[in-house]
Amino acid sequence: PYLAGLVNLRSTWARTGIYIPSTVVDAGFEGQLTIEVIGSEFPVRLYAGERFLHLVLVKLETPSERPYSGEYKGQRGVKLPKFFKVQAGI
Repeated sequence: PYLAGLVNLRSTWARTGIYIPSTVVDAGFEGQLTIEVIGSEFPVRLYAGERFLHLVLVKLETPSERPYSGEYKGQRGVKLPKFFKVQAGI
């Protein structure tokens, strides 16, 4: 609960035209992150293990009063959002 994070695209990859929306990692989150990657007209390949992001950890002065305890805590792989499950009848 003393750490939060910010995920950013490495500048080398930004020069290829790919983009990721600003992503915040809540204090207390545990698990694998799901990151949206948006392409451009320029073809780019990302391979497993490729270093294309920075994860900047921020130490909080006081622990989070409400550490993350949502549906995605402890996730492995991509997990569908709750609203999608409702719409799809899953």
